[in-house]
Amino acid sequence: MKPEIFEFFEEAIEMGASDLILKPGAPPSYRINKHLVVSEREALAPQQMFDLFLPVIDAQQQEELHNKFNTSSIFILPDSQTRIRYYIYQQRDGVAGSFRFIPKEVPTIEGLGLPDTLINIASLPRGLFLVTGPVCCGKTLTVAAMAQAINERFARHIITMESPVEIVYEPKMSVFTQVEVGKVIPTYLDALTNALREDPDVMLIGQLQEQGIVEQALMASETGHLVISTLPTFGPAQSIEHIISMFPAGKQDEARSQLSLSLIGIFSQVLIPSVDYKQKCGVAFELMLVNSGMRNLIRDHKYNQLETAMIMARREGCMTFKESLEKLKRNDNLNQEVIKDLLQEIEQ
Repeated sequence: MKPEIFEFFEEAIEMGASDLILKPGAPPSYRINKHLVVSEREALAPQQMFDLFLPVIDAQQQEELHNKFNTSSIFILPDSQTRIRYYIYQQRDGVAGSFRFIPKEVPTIEGLGLPDTLINIASLPRGLFLVTGPVCCGKTLTVAAMAQAINERFARHIITMESPVEIVYEPKMSVFTQVEVGKVIPTYLDALTNALREDPDVMLIGQLQEQGIVEQALMASETGHLVISTLPTFGPAQSIEHIISMFPAGKQDEARSQLSLSLIGIFSQVLIPSVDYKQKCGVAFELMLVNSGMRNLIRDHKYNQLETAMIMARREGCMTFKESLEKLKRNDNLNQEVIKDLLQEIEQ
């Protein structure tokens, strides 16, 4: 007999949902193109929740849920082989779970509606490139699409460091080594240190979380590697400030100088929902491609002047968030209220 939770998973996949929320006292809820769609099923009872999740978690994760009140990993749905990232946790009414469905097909830059400039960046031999934005804005898919662009065009060794591994790549022209942090190696810093010994051309780091990881990433980009990573920030100024703040005051000037030389660009993105939840989201973005003037601004701590520098570098491929939103205003399928609110926010 098929476990009940598998029915919820299959229903979510059929609906094209990116996420599924299972919480006691409420029916299953599906996230579809940024819209939350509540199922017409009956509310889930608190006493059924633990048993509901048993087909997904093993004995070790059950113990972790009991001792630490949460557990997370990847589950592979048997029939479809769909990869599902889950987070199961204790909350006021009992055990609840959030599930994210990983696309089986590796996304492409064109398919995600991203600028072709990202293909050019993916073809660069060295440097640090950051993909930034709020939670659940598609950063992981953007990084995957850039990796796929490399895979389709160049013979390179690509090492990914993630927690957990989400997208699984099929080698085309490139070779992949995928390392799951926390499972096959303790930390991102360990993974990055080891990766430098494994003859990589490209390194994908799940997130720059601390000073040591940033230092290793900068060193890797300086020594002839293309390093792509993410940050939960938005815009060049905030992203650079976030990185520099990881360093003690006495090392920040040195870090700014090193970052100014290694950074090749920052891509910040936000998803704009459509009016109809069945239609895809639009992507509003800001793209800074670092030139010599911008390097000087970063080194001299003049982040507030970066937007002006980007406007002046439009012909080089730069685009501000405001310019991107103005273009999306022409698309009647997108939620214009969200676009209006974002425009007001950046103009304040």
